[in-house]
Amino acid sequence: MLNEEIILVLAFCLVCLPMLRLEFPVVLSPVQASGAGERWSVKILIPLLSLAGFASPFFLPEEYCNKLSYLIPSSDIETLAAIAMGAAAAILISSVIHRGPGVPYAVLGAVFGCQLMLNGSIDWSLAIPVVVGWLVAPLLCCGLSALLTRLFLAYSSKAGRHLAISDHRLLVGCVFGSIFLIEAFAWNAGQLITLFPLEMLGESPVPAAVAVGIVLLLYAFSAKNIRTNLGIIADKDLDMGSGHVLAVIWSITITFALFSIPQIRFVGLVPTPLSACSLLLAALVGCSLARKQSTLSSEDILKNTAAIAVAPVLGILITYCISLILGVGAAGSSLLPVIILVAIAAIVAGMYLFIRAGRLEARRQQILRSREEQVYSTQKSLSALEVRVETNEKDLLNKLEIKRKELVDFAVGVSDQKAFMETVYSRLAQARALPDGDEKDAALEDILRDLRDRMYFTHEMNDFYARTEVLHKDFNMHLKQAYPNLTEGERKLANLLRQGFSTKYIASLMNITPKSVEISRYRLRNKLGLSRSDNLVQFIKSI
Repeated sequence: MLNEEIILVLAFCLVCLPMLRLEFPVVLSPVQASGAGERWSVKILIPLLSLAGFASPFFLPEEYCNKLSYLIPSSDIETLAAIAMGAAAAILISSVIHRGPGVPYAVLGAVFGCQLMLNGSIDWSLAIPVVVGWLVAPLLCCGLSALLTRLFLAYSSKAGRHLAISDHRLLVGCVFGSIFLIEAFAWNAGQLITLFPLEMLGESPVPAAVAVGIVLLLYAFSAKNIRTNLGIIADKDLDMGSGHVLAVIWSITITFALFSIPQIRFVGLVPTPLSACSLLLAALVGCSLARKQSTLSSEDILKNTAAIAVAPVLGILITYCISLILGVGAAGSSLLPVIILVAIAAIVAGMYLFIRAGRLEARRQQILRSREEQVYSTQKSLSALEVRVETNEKDLLNKLEIKRKELVDFAVGVSDQKAFMETVYSRLAQARALPDGDEKDAALEDILRDLRDRMYFTHEMNDFYARTEVLHKDFNMHLKQAYPNLTEGERKLANLLRQGFSTKYIASLMNITPKSVEISRYRLRNKLGLSRSDNLVQFIKSI
């Protein structure tokens, strides 16, 4: 009896472990991508709702929770062991094609394989409604996702909605959707537990406690794998806006819930365990159709579809062979299971070689892309270097032109000063020769007036300010735009302060007293809106 209990627990584990490692990360990926997974309420409710959903078959009456035990012709330990081993092998093989092999489909395929062994044929009256559910559920999920995405696009296109308020509403919708999604998935997957009569382990509530304990242990064992897989799926397949992820969450949730309640029989369907991978694929396709922008590659769609389609077929074949080997039901030809196993091994080997060749080709293409990116990066760097060299060359030419002009202006200035001095000297000689009187005084006054005008350097200062305007045109433009109320004198003062001139030199250049410079600085500070603690020069340099 003890051996039978151990085999029953191991069979239960063989089914629950792939569910947690392969299906559960797919369900959590939209929760993670939407940002709802960062909420503590969701983090706490995820394990609680998962356990409640998985354990629901032990507590809820049959009118609320579907039980699949009617699919198994016999509930003896050999049959359950054959189903568990066949399902595990089918999941392992189909996962080579894609990371989403469709765990519930492989398990039910194993159940149909046992039917084939025990009854000599599959009970199509039971199998066809299940297969129809597998076909209808993705179509329904795809349609719901497209509809919800269109509703979100219509909602977001309306004007006058504040972005922060809209994002908050979407996050709230994702949080509630995530809670219902976890519960709906666990409730749907809990149907698989009913394949194993855990009541054989003891009186109630022992079976429920055993089921909860096993799920907890398997969850702890698979936690790292779950986080890794959901991170990959969230980053790769769900790189979209919160509104689109919200449509994906609710479309999957509704589909899971509908195919978990016995009341769905009223529309001609039966409650059926569904693959989260197939529903996520269908939801993404619906979202892509509504957005008119694909989020999945055709290769991913083909591989996922192939893995989901192969899983139940492999489950039937492998379980049939294992049932023959274990002696489940009537004895059959000893050669038939060997032939089937060899055929399956050949198929697996061929699939492995094909996938390996594809991966080698993908790696070769990746190396080629990497080299092309390196060449492109090098060319881009060379182009940037050429632009930088050309820019530096232009800057040097401009600087040389400025220096040349400064030298020419300096030579012209020296010539002008020399000509002015010669003129003054000649006029002074003429005035000295005049006799004392009004005429001599008038001549000297005229010379003094010319010297005074020359001393103010009016022409030179105008040229200085003109050059400053050219050299600091960005500063002067920003200063005029930011502070249009400044006078011409205040802008000149700002330019001199920016260039680091002291109060003494500013007074000399502007031909005013140092006290007047301080007053002008005070007025400029007020117009710029500076307080006593602000540094005027540093503020001007920051403009």
